[in-house]
Amino acid sequence: MKKIIWISSYPKSGNTFLRAMLSAFFYSEDGIFKQDYLKNIAEFPRDFFELKPSNNFLSEIEEYETVQKKISSTNKEIIFLKTHLANLTVNKIIPTINKDCSMCAIYIVRDPRNVILSLKNHYNLGVKECLNFLMNDKNFICIKNKDLSKGYTPILDWSSNYLSWKKQQNINTIFIKFEDLVFDQENTFIYILNKLKKFINLEIDQKKIENIVKTTKFKHLRQLEEKEGFIENKIMGIQNNNRFFFNKGGEQNFNKDLDQNIIDEINKKYKELLLELNYLKN
Repeated sequence: MKKIIWISSYPKSGNTFLRAMLSAFFYSEDGIFKQDYLKNIAEFPRDFFELKPSNNFLSEIEEYETVQKKISSTNKEIIFLKTHLANLTVNKIIPTINKDCSMCAIYIVRDPRNVILSLKNHYNLGVKECLNFLMNDKNFICIKNKDLSKGYTPILDWSSNYLSWKKQQNINTIFIKFEDLVFDQENTFIYILNKLKKFINLEIDQKKIENIVKTTKFKHLRQLEEKEGFIENKIMGIQNNNRFFFNKGGEQNFNKDLDQNIIDEINKKYKELLLELNYLKN
């Protein structure tokens, strides 16, 4: 039974921003967002595996298909899962995403020149390190604790992650831009819900939508984080040392904060896709 709805993106592209909105819609009566609602949307694979010796990542990936099947079969209702996984087949036989359990997906894409700035804040790295991270076509992320790790997530590079979902034909995928979600939040969210109507029964209540938009504005989420801390940092035992998860959002401006040589390098490498997504003009 297909019950999983994926919320997928390259890291630092607005995944949690959208999760906040979806969690307020599906797990509250009035649409007023509370951080606890995020607990209803787990991250795959991070939240479904235990720490193991760091050289066992392939054995973990081999379990993804089975674990997703179990998640789908043991839930009576649909289940949203966050992921940064590229949608690919490892060693030509091991899929990262089980199409037989997947109802549909929502993929959020963000201008990579602003992704770099968000990565810089989140991982406390230099710009050049973030550029290498963004362009590494063999890149992966995971949770590490000394010589143990879990949640091995092949993300590849920025364009490969996006294209792995764009080019696949097994899972119906709704594509949205982070910038549309930030600057035209209500209309973009209603667009997503209308697309989801093809797969699940839902009613769009305007008052509830207004509450969601009001309480998930980026500035409001930042204020919540300043007041309460970020709930997922607490769950993971992460201390961000005055760096905020909800940092600048739509106010991120690569033209002001990135050196031109970095911008030029990204523009050159990803020119075709940047043009396709209207992030770059001819």
